[in-house]
Amino acid sequence: MDTIYFLLPQACILLLAADALTNVLVLNHVLTHYSRRERLLLLARESIFALFSMFALYEAALGTLYVLKTPLCAIQVVGGIAVTLTGMRAILNLSRENSWKGFTSPSALSLVTPIALPLMIGPSWLAACCILIGKRYSFASVSLILVLSWILISLATIILQVFVGGGKEKAKVLLATQTVLGLFATIVGTQLLMSGLQLAFL
Repeated sequence: MDTIYFLLPQACILLLAADALTNVLVLNHVLTHYSRRERLLLLARESIFALFSMFALYEAALGTLYVLKTPLCAIQVVGGIAVTLTGMRAILNLSRENSWKGFTSPSALSLVTPIALPLMIGPSWLAACCILIGKRYSFASVSLILVLSWILISLATIILQVFVGGGKEKAKVLLATQTVLGLFATIVGTQLLMSGLQLAFL
């Protein structure tokens, strides 16, 4: 039970930083021409791709931060700013759905994976991952956190994009969900930013 209480908050930070949940409307726009079954299959494939990408990006970020010898306070400040800006973008709905028009056709999605990167685990997720690295947990703990966050991100994304009804009502539900998740992401990002500033100056 103590392990769950330790892992869940860290996984939730990565969950809130996931671009798939702060770009809900954009992802829905990308999948406009797909049936419910096709969406499920595509998102399942993207989720598997995202799992391997998570560990690859974690190792890349770990090596980069080790070489740069970046202090934890700097990691938390930058990560907090990135997550906060992502949350504010989601609240204000500043994402440009039209910029993804090239990926809305089945032929475009069959050869590339535009959802897992950058929508599912984009810059804000990487920033949150760097904060996780700065805490210097064991690799076993980090692996459990990454897998748990992957499960949460995949389930939330599939539920929102596949099982929520279509039409204008779906757009309203997704907009409301994006706004609420953006609010929580902003709160978490601000908390990380303040923690980084406290480490730097206190």
